Amino acid sequence: MTILDEAKPAAAVAVSDPIKHSEADYYPTDRDVRRFAHIGKLVDRTVGTGSRPYYDSVVIAGAGFTATVMAARLARSEQFHGKVVLAGPRSEESRRMKDGATLRGHGTDLICYALGVPQCAYVDALYGDIVDGRGVGTRNLVGMARKAPSGSYEFGRMIAYQGGRTGYSRPLFYGARNSRMQGAMYELMDRAGVIEAPDAVSSLDEAYALAPGKRPFIVNASHNSALLRGQAPKVDWATVAVQAPLTVRPSGFRYVDTNAALVSGVRRDGRIVVGLFNPYGDPLSPRSTFYGIMVGEVSARAGYDKQREIATMTEELHGIADRLGMDVDDPEETLYAGLIPGSPWKAPQSEPGSLELQMIAHQGVSATFSDGMTSGAAAAVAAAEAVIRGVDPDRAARRAVREITRDRRIWNIQRNKLALPFDYLLRTATESVRCTPIPAMPAQPGLARADRAALSASKCAQIASIDTE
Repeated sequence: MTILDEAKPAAAVAVSDPIKHSEADYYPTDRDVRRFAHIGKLVDRTVGTGSRPYYDSVVIAGAGFTATVMAARLARSEQFHGKVVLAGPRSEESRRMKDGATLRGHGTDLICYALGVPQCAYVDALYGDIVDGRGVGTRNLVGMARKAPSGSYEFGRMIAYQGGRTGYSRPLFYGARNSRMQGAMYELMDRAGVIEAPDAVSSLDEAYALAPGKRPFIVNASHNSALLRGQAPKVDWATVAVQAPLTVRPSGFRYVDTNAALVSGVRRDGRIVVGLFNPYGDPLSPRSTFYGIMVGEVSARAGYDKQREIATMTEELHGIADRLGMDVDDPEETLYAGLIPGSPWKAPQSEPGSLELQMIAHQGVSATFSDGMTSGAAAAVAAAEAVIRGVDPDRAARRAVREITRDRRIWNIQRNKLALPFDYLLRTATESVRCTPIPAMPAQPGLARADRAALSASKCAQIASIDTE
């Protein structure tokens, strides 16, 4: 695995060595150098400069997506190689679509930076033998949906608020199963630099007991928000979500294209339930080329019926997918429905010697903005760099996600406090959506249209040496 020299500036990072994975060689291109330099500049601006690490080891409670990104970055550093503990059971891979499934292009850059690998290596590990262009999105469409008296769903006017008619020349996002994204990172990370503890940590004392050093730094990347402070912050909001992979009928798509994602909300009960229908690829569900999710916020104070919400969202998912010319792929094995607890909109300050990474990375509500994995990767990379440089990881992680958290908050207010005018605006003046935060994704730097064509033509491993402008 490529090791980046910690003392060099980002623009001088050496990424010329081949990467071995699945019996294939990956040669980083000039674009990988530009991506690493771009992330390096963001890290320098977010984290700042330091001298040397204050801590001699790191214990990360939790082994999910965000925890894996942080562990991967620390494991390939000279200072913490072999001194990182990843504590908790890893996610098991199955066809069930649990957790986030849309990884923004910027999030992919962050992951590859943490791993120290060219992007084609991660994309190949992510999609395996099914790489044929599926799962790669270059356009974003928006249009409100509503249920007609006949029982079928109808769309209002649709526009492309990102990518225009044909899509960007660079990926906006990758659609894949969350556990596969974690599995791909696990396959590519320097596992020799990580100490794995399969049992979940249930207390701060247990975390300290796992530390290989005398001055450990403890990171809470688990869903147990009371782990480090004894009491979890109280919030009365959560999200209910239903999601599943989709297959396209022989008659083909309607309203969307293979490279386009659709944001289609449904206004009911004084709020907008978000529908996202994105390109998707999964080696365990090779027939699926899209996935759909319906997600809405609920509040204990306002009261809600969880089972009724799930039943309604399941019906909406099937109904909108039907209108798009798609069907749920094996719902008994793939469909997921559940409640996702919320977090404070301002995460509590971390105690000295520890970091509340999970709450900082995912402030507010989850699953409504296609941003969870990207914000998790941003916070994890910033925190890892801060530990390596000997500066405050809490401050660095907060700075890394402050913009995406702000936009998530605005999107939340629009959906729940201004549902009626927002619905009317999207139906009558759809172009105005370009002036407001909705699930928008910055295009990925450095990946040209030739890369997209190669993705559609062959396995990513075969484009590793392509270097066209």
